[in-house]
Amino acid sequence: MRSTWARLRRSSRVALTAARIYWGYKRSQRRVRRLAPGSDGGTDWDVQHERAARALYQLAIDLKGVHIKAGQFIGTRADLVPEQYVQWLGRLQDRVPPRPAADVRTDVEAAFGRPLRELFSDFDEEPLAAASLAQVHRARLPDGRDVAVKVRHPDIERLGTIDFRNLRSVVRLVAWCEPDFDYRAVVEELEREMPRELDFVREARMLQRVAADLADLEEVVLPEVVDDLLAPTVLVTTFIEGARILDRETIESWGVQPRRLVELLALAYGRQILEHGVFQADPHPGNILVLRDGRIALLDFGLTKQLPDPVRFGFARLVASGAKHDPQGVTAAFRELGIETALDDPESLVELTSLLLDPRPLGDGERQAVGRSRRALSYNPVHAIPTDLILLGRVIGLLRGVGASLGVAFSPVAMLEPHAVAVLERDSARAAASGSSA
Repeated sequence: MRSTWARLRRSSRVALTAARIYWGYKRSQRRVRRLAPGSDGGTDWDVQHERAARALYQLAIDLKGVHIKAGQFIGTRADLVPEQYVQWLGRLQDRVPPRPAADVRTDVEAAFGRPLRELFSDFDEEPLAAASLAQVHRARLPDGRDVAVKVRHPDIERLGTIDFRNLRSVVRLVAWCEPDFDYRAVVEELEREMPRELDFVREARMLQRVAADLADLEEVVLPEVVDDLLAPTVLVTTFIEGARILDRETIESWGVQPRRLVELLALAYGRQILEHGVFQADPHPGNILVLRDGRIALLDFGLTKQLPDPVRFGFARLVASGAKHDPQGVTAAFRELGIETALDDPESLVELTSLLLDPRPLGDGERQAVGRSRRALSYNPVHAIPTDLILLGRVIGLLRGVGASLGVAFSPVAMLEPHAVAVLERDSARAAASGSSA
């Protein structure tokens, strides 16, 4: 009975919030249409953006879990969403209400079957971060090492199931009312990934895999796993001291340039995505630290994606062809990847690829130009996309948002093209060698 009531409460809350936001925008749209020609209705839209963003923030804080993760993503998209969304939902990166320390202590002791005082010589009850699925505490091991202890929220699997069911319903309804906003495939892929994100043993192995792949990048740091303290619900890693990447005041006082940080992120993710095909798929600002010496640290590998080689090579061809504005190459790559769109001419596909992969402008005037370009293409012209590419698109969006928040236009092409070319050249050389030996 309790679980049924919880499901109904969460479902009704999501439905009510979605309805209020939807009809609020419809009312604003009608008011703007009645204004004098030439008026853009700026005040009306600003008021509605503020109401909607505040409602989404409160929904995430109240229901937590999946809703916080969705809000974190929207809050980083300073390049696309109105400023009100960035201001409200950006708070979800590091200001989520934490669970009581006593509950966390109980969970850690249950995971390892030992009292906390035997596991750690010191355990800070004030969390370093409280996120959508877990919270992190600083502690010290008996051998003197400082560590970060990540503890999964209880009951998150059950609530996640309810929340994704609600989200599917809302997205399905929105797609029916507004066909240009059909994001059902995105929700389905995130739902498939969530069980993996909740398994901290898998996260530890993915962290170690990516750390090995990036071992030669001295300016990119990853935490080390403490294998003796690892459970499906608790992950202990070495502690890294640094500032959040959007803490511009601290970073600038260290003499670190924002453009250099974006270049390091581009290098790290270009290598992960195309060179190795395994990438951390949740680079929101709370998961990226800047060290005093200018290095960056990547945290939280719960959402880590592995691309099958055919998808990786197909995406490499799309990037390389898009960078050269090659209509035939882009068309062939779309077919190879199984991407279906509302567009049927190669030039439009090149334009779509450029929209996805070119640097996103930062100013209001440029943002409006991007909006016009998107509408000219039919706002969401992609009818079908392989699920393997959905999280990749999310990564590009998050990195763009980080760049925009730092005042730097992030270029996915600049990030990916050198690695795409290298991957395709190696693949061609292997094919040639294989053909000659045959």
